[in-house]
Order: sequence, then C-alpha cells, then structure tokens
Amino acid sequence: MANTFISIGGRTLVNPEEVSMLKADINYTVVHFINGKSCIVATPLKSLEARFEGHNFFRSHKSFLVNLGFVKRYFKAKNQLQMMDNQLATVSRRKTIDLYKCLSFKQFQ
Repeated sequence: MANTFISIGGRTLVNPEEVSMLKADINYTVVHFINGKSCIVATPLKSLEARFEGHNFFRSHKSFLVNLGFVKRYFKAKNQLQMMDNQLATVSRRKTIDLYKCLSFKQFQ
C-alpha cells in the first residue's frame, strides 16, 4: 500500500511502511521507525491498532504492535521478537500460535 499515510495523533502522519513497531506507555504510544528514530504520541495503542489494520501489523502483546515486514528473528525461549532496528518486542504466550501462522519458519530460532 504505497503512499498511504496514517494519522498517529495531532497533525502527525506516518507511512506505515516506515514504522517498525509501536509500544504502549500508559495513555501514550512510542512509535519506532525503521531508521532508528522514535516519537511519542498521546494516542493509546488500542486506537492506533485500528488505524494500522490491513498494513501487515500484528499485536504481539498488550503493549506491542509490530510490523511483520521488519521482524528479524523470534527468540522462542524469551518470547521476544527482534526487529530490523534491533528493538525487542514481547510476545505473549497466547499470541505465539497466531505469530507462527503469520511468519515463515525461517525467522524462528
């Protein structure tokens, strides 16, 4: 979905293809970009999850929404995903099977 921008709060628009993951922080969300930068928005993760629907994002945990295109590897022992920008995202035990269905097995360790 080229050239599609999503409002993440206020007047801030982002290209979902440049977002590696979103992390909840109470009523705020930290948006991590593939270039290593991040920003904090005053929008709850639940609201942003609906906006990123259909853009290859997966809710791996109550606090994380990850871009499946930027997953580098999955650490099964720690239940964590490592993203291309080396950020770590937690995977809840209940979401593991859904994650397996979404990712190819070559990305698992």
